Amino acid sequence: MKPGVTVVMVAYDNEDRALTRLMRDLMPSLLLYRSALDAELLVVDNSAKPQPRLAEAVRENGVVPAKYLWNEGRNLYYGPALNLAVKAAAHPFLLYVCANHGRMVDPTWLWDLLAPLVNDTTGKVALTGTHAPSGPPSKLGFPNSLPHLHIQGGLFAARTGVLAQHPFPDGEYAHWNSDVYQSLQLLQRGYRLVDVPTVKSVWRSRVTQGHYKFIHDEG
Repeated sequence: MKPGVTVVMVAYDNEDRALTRLMRDLMPSLLLYRSALDAELLVVDNSAKPQPRLAEAVRENGVVPAKYLWNEGRNLYYGPALNLAVKAAAHPFLLYVCANHGRMVDPTWLWDLLAPLVNDTTGKVALTGTHAPSGPPSKLGFPNSLPHLHIQGGLFAARTGVLAQHPFPDGEYAHWNSDVYQSLQLLQRGYRLVDVPTVKSVWRSRVTQGHYKFIHDEG
């Protein structure tokens, strides 16, 4: 039985960037694994107005079943938009790709993110991606005895059911620190966050060294 994955992008007011990320950085990987994965594509659009070229590219991608969901001009921000995607997802695994930043170098990056989840027999691997420091967990209401790390937002894979049971924050941390909060709450509940060395996700900096298959950075 093929692993099932819902691939998610959250767009916001930059159609050209979203199209680049979709067609240049994501679709080659979905095409490569079309026979190995049961995949669907879901684009949640937080933009003030619908983005018609993006919507058409999503619906007519020719590789996987896909949906374009415009939030009628409401910016749900990062966490709530991902919660919406989780509710709409049809598959046990979810893979998120930032619509604004990043570049694919090797299309096999997609499987590198999914493999730790697919191969996990314990059900304890909840998130995969790039480990990054969290700062003191107490700043977000968690005990400082937790590991001071998180899976950096922008590029990650997860168990859909775990995200449904433990949603992203929708209040104070709906955008900034949402990825940190999510990682800490999963760590607190005994889940594992797996670092994938072939992908690199950073925030407000540019990766200049290392051999990576996908880089999520400022460009």
